[in-house]
Amino acid sequence: MRAAADLGAFLTKDEAKRIGGSLDLGHGLLHQAVKSIHADRRERVLELLDAALAALAGDVRALSAVLSALSGVPRAARPQLVWTSPSLPHSEGRTTLAASQLINEAQSYVYAATYSATMGSSYVAALREAVARGVAVTLVVDQARQAKTATQLAGKLAGARIWTMSPPGVGEYAVQHSKIVMIDGLAALVTSANFSSAAAETNLECGVLLRDAALATSIKTHLDQLHENQFLVDYSA
Repeated sequence: MRAAADLGAFLTKDEAKRIGGSLDLGHGLLHQAVKSIHADRRERVLELLDAALAALAGDVRALSAVLSALSGVPRAARPQLVWTSPSLPHSEGRTTLAASQLINEAQSYVYAATYSATMGSSYVAALREAVARGVAVTLVVDQARQAKTATQLAGKLAGARIWTMSPPGVGEYAVQHSKIVMIDGLAALVTSANFSSAAAETNLECGVLLRDAALATSIKTHLDQLHENQFLVDYSA
């Protein structure tokens, strides 16, 4: 059934579980069931649920069974291209504002990395809001060439862990140049875009949004291991 397949491709395993539980408690009311979903995704989830329910001839029990199956099956959604570029007809992709939208979805933790940033960008605002709502934020910054930006980010994100690369040896040179956002071990955006306003609005940038738990978790594991082995160290102004 195409509607169920579309629903399964979009929902995370945890979202399917929460919606199924809410659906049972809400006596089949979809608008109640989707309240557990982040606002940025809620409208699309409701559309997909409506389509799946219609395909099931309005059988809420059948929809609950579909959600139960989805919550128990590890899945990787199709990768999405994420661009900053002029809008073109029939072109695929979302803007790099997907980074801040992804941060807004986080419920437990965020791992992010950037080379440079604009303090008033939507990305930095999303990270501040995440810290404020109790999400554990770890941000990897560059101190070799972007010391001023690193200091500003550390000031803006009080309560976050700020990591940077260990200073290279004499005569050596290295910068932190990765651009990543990963949330809750569920999804990750890997992109050319920094956390700047230009990256979201005017540059030509491209990235890939992956809702793949194994890949997302591997990003956290790798960064944690780099920190444990002192290749990444706690930021100090």
